[in-house]
Amino acid sequence: MASDRRRGAFEADEGGVRSATPQREALRRVRRVRARGSRISHRDRTGDRGGARAVRHRLLALSPVDGRYADLVDDLRPHLSEFGYIRYRLLVEAEYLRALSEWGVAELEPGALQYLKSLPERFGPEEAEEVKAIEADVGHDVEAVVRFLKARLRSQGYARAAVWVHAGLTSEDVNSNAFSLALREVNEGVLVPELSRLCEELAELALREKATPMLARTHGKPAVPTTLGRELAYHAMRALEWIERLRGFKMPGKVSGAIGSYAGLMEVLGERTLEFVGRFLSSLGLEPVLVTKQVIPADRHSIYLHHLSSLSMALTDLARDLWLLSMLGYVSLEPTRVGSSTMPQKQNPVEAENAEGNLELAADLLAFVANRLQTSRLQRDLSDSTVRRNVSVGIAHLLIGVRQLRRFLRRARFDAERMREDLMRHEEALAEAVQLRFRRLGIDAIDELRSLLASGLKLREAVGELCRKYGARVEDVMPKDPLAYTGLSVEIAEMVHREVTRRLGTHSGAEVLEAGARRST
Repeated sequence: MASDRRRGAFEADEGGVRSATPQREALRRVRRVRARGSRISHRDRTGDRGGARAVRHRLLALSPVDGRYADLVDDLRPHLSEFGYIRYRLLVEAEYLRALSEWGVAELEPGALQYLKSLPERFGPEEAEEVKAIEADVGHDVEAVVRFLKARLRSQGYARAAVWVHAGLTSEDVNSNAFSLALREVNEGVLVPELSRLCEELAELALREKATPMLARTHGKPAVPTTLGRELAYHAMRALEWIERLRGFKMPGKVSGAIGSYAGLMEVLGERTLEFVGRFLSSLGLEPVLVTKQVIPADRHSIYLHHLSSLSMALTDLARDLWLLSMLGYVSLEPTRVGSSTMPQKQNPVEAENAEGNLELAADLLAFVANRLQTSRLQRDLSDSTVRRNVSVGIAHLLIGVRQLRRFLRRARFDAERMREDLMRHEEALAEAVQLRFRRLGIDAIDELRSLLASGLKLREAVGELCRKYGARVEDVMPKDPLAYTGLSVEIAEMVHREVTRRLGTHSGAEVLEAGARRST
């Protein structure tokens, strides 16, 4: 009978490979849990007296991500909060028990499977408070979830099902998978979509400003002509590459028992243990890790967190460039409320500054967690547990940074005339073109040109002297207009826009185009 039930849980796919038919259903249940969490988050903010409670909570919050910036990170709460972590633990326990039944190991009462399917989807803050009350008594977070699930099953008349709750598992079999599921849902449901919107907006701006001339600077000093579009395209392309690294990132999972030997699971599943583990973890959408301690090797988690840390610094680069463009007078900002308590004229690039600070915090915190998770004394110690809980804080700072950058771009209007005037005042930006055109005439004049410019001569004066010395014509070596020396800047902006559209599968909307038109002056 057990073998028949096990065979009934699987079928051959079109290629003849035996695959678990409950896998897709398990993934759908994870998504429904995610959607349920989003509704819970909204209800908690808008219910009776919810607004007053939220304001009071934010005033007393120790962390700015739960206080001052709470509205910017609300969509993280269903996944990375204490409530979210409990809910994902419950999901892992429920799905494991369902899998035991589908493999013919656990004999459950009629209706128990459906109840296990629906319980995590209906799990809300009130139920989470019940779990926390149990934890206050037993002093163990996973055991509290186990007791909650057993009690719920018994209250519904599913006593046989309650016997098999957590059978063969250890706490880290639950925690590691819950952590991975939370990270995956945040990655695919929050971070990647928000980064994609930022990338699309940068690409739109790059295309619109593709031919807007601007003076490039190296070491803060005038260098050569460029275009605003090319500068923005650089950041759009960089964001796109990070999106592709993050999109579809496979989170790890483990079910290997108290020390990673599978001894407890062997008592439950026998020779089928490794096959069960692989199929169960795959049904959750996780990458099975079969060789573990009690804790999962942190390599995949650390790679992901290092990705987020490096992404944070890449976006810090964008925030600083936008700030510098504002400082140079190339950007005017639509008025917000008060820019200064004493200077009525001030409109400051506060969103870019706020983004920079939050992104730097994210980079440092996530890199620290990524490195720290790599170690665990012998089979297990809890020092990494408190560190892992702070992943939510790092990701929150990253999300705040991304959203503040988008706010800045919505406020910004780029002053094309100001950029052109600044470029025309710096004819020395054409010195590179001059020395290269002398080379085309067979003249290596770079050192002489360098000396003449260092002596205080203007570029045109220095070119005149060199032309008289070598018998060349000024018009053959001196570009008529700095705008003619922007290389492939226009083409680069166009190429990046095409790549963003192709890889993200998006098309520019009228709203984005209108916003871009308002930014150009």
